[in-house]
Amino acid sequence: MPPTWKLKSDDPSTGSDSIESALETLLLLRGIATPEERERFLEPDYDRDLHDPFLFTSMERVTERFAKARDAGERVGLFGDFDADGITSTVLLHEALTKLSIPVTVHIPDKHTEGHGLSGVALDLFERDGVTLVVTVDCGMTDHEPIAEAKRRGMDTIVIDHHHVPETVPDAYAFVNPRLPGETYPFKELCGAGISFKVLQAVYMRFFPEELEQLKWFLDVAAVGTVADVMPLVGENRTIVTYGLVVLSKSKRHGFREMVSRGRIPVGGGKAPSARDISFQIAPRINAASRMAHARVAYDLLVEEDPDRARETAGILEAHNVERQKVSAEIAKAVKVVALAHADRRFVFAAHEDFHFGVVGLVAGRIANEFRKPTIVLTKGESVSRGSLRSIPELNIIEVIEECGDLLERFGGHAQAAGLTVRNEHLAVLEERLERLANERLSGDRLEPETSVDMRLHPSLLTLDFARRVKRLAPFGQGNPEPVFLLESVRVEGVRPVGSDGKHLKLSLSVQGGRRFDAIGFSLADRISGLSAGDMIDIVFQLDENEWNGSVNLQLKLVDMRRSEKL
Repeated sequence: MPPTWKLKSDDPSTGSDSIESALETLLLLRGIATPEERERFLEPDYDRDLHDPFLFTSMERVTERFAKARDAGERVGLFGDFDADGITSTVLLHEALTKLSIPVTVHIPDKHTEGHGLSGVALDLFERDGVTLVVTVDCGMTDHEPIAEAKRRGMDTIVIDHHHVPETVPDAYAFVNPRLPGETYPFKELCGAGISFKVLQAVYMRFFPEELEQLKWFLDVAAVGTVADVMPLVGENRTIVTYGLVVLSKSKRHGFREMVSRGRIPVGGGKAPSARDISFQIAPRINAASRMAHARVAYDLLVEEDPDRARETAGILEAHNVERQKVSAEIAKAVKVVALAHADRRFVFAAHEDFHFGVVGLVAGRIANEFRKPTIVLTKGESVSRGSLRSIPELNIIEVIEECGDLLERFGGHAQAAGLTVRNEHLAVLEERLERLANERLSGDRLEPETSVDMRLHPSLLTLDFARRVKRLAPFGQGNPEPVFLLESVRVEGVRPVGSDGKHLKLSLSVQGGRRFDAIGFSLADRISGLSAGDMIDIVFQLDENEWNGSVNLQLKLVDMRRSEKL
């Protein structure tokens, strides 16, 4: 079913031909109203907009424990999650500890055999290496038993995490999590990499204040983790990502340089990657490691100091990513069949022995987005099933999962994404309960696919100048989506399918007055049957630039289109 179009602002003034008026509307739609808010949003400032890391209630305790470890010659066990946020978090914490000359044993779990959270495998490794302090990054909030076991083995544990805080927290030495009840840190939306950067910042402020400027070189790592974990690009995250993209364009890390090259991301000459480049080129490559093999491949790539070894490792990662694309497409096709077969249900529930565990989260997100339904995809084993849930904005999935806790072996996550393990005999009951809870929490109306549109656009604003002014609102992503505009009664002057499979459309369009412009519609070839020159259509789109033979022109990226009802 084609999505409905929902205008955020249908005020007649939004059709104004004034650039300033249109930009004002876009800012207001993002909650940016006062001159101070506009300045902070349009001109993020590193020194002004990054908060003092010691506003975290436990940061002083954490740095004191690091100092004790350094002075006593202790070894630290660093345990990171296996996704892009966890890997980048681990890189940043390793930088902090090695800067302090503290010996470190790094362990990133095997997604397929260890699963989420601090594991016995890690504790055994840490004990063999003489670890006396464990630091978990991007995980740990629900690891009660492993943290208790670490304590029994003589290890303190510091939990650095941003995930949901359970009613009872583990018996850890300290927590750094902005979501903790009573936490004084003013920004709550940091991801694991963002919090790890704050720990690194605290280490530099306390022990190396004369080198504080060097912190900026770590912002590429923090930015990748922030965008990859789909955090809202507002507040402190916006500052981290804005500066991080600039650092990424000239990164000292051979691993990032390789991924930028293999993703064909244009950099140099004043060009920096975009948040979208991270989302579609860099993050998938990092995540492919744990999905198809082991996350350590991606971690090793990011810390590799030899360019030749980095090139070789990047090639291995590239092969994993190609395989990931193939496998996830096959499973998404199967889950879509399930979703269509149960179209009357609120929750998409799919479990199968052949579902590759490495990509179930990716597939769940794709299906949830396409069908606008919370989705769980599980890999069935002999006795237990493991999988991932992805939700829609209207439903807090971790709250739903907590109400299923009696059926689950383990679970964790946050409002829009979670993971769980369940015994197979509980699958039918779990499916029934998830459906009931979704029905209770979602409104009575069916949730249909929907495209959010910022505003109608006056045809006179179809200019490179306006497109470049809109780009000042970047970086775009969660919490600050790229603006989408509406134009009605646009004439088709030319149309041709493009791409190897003809799924995309290249259009030549004209508006009243005869002005022509180009448009590209990815995966829209089947949207309007029999579309041809002379047809009148309505379009929703984003503004883009297309460079060809040294010339730069405005191009519209079509989000959707339909035949015009206005003749």
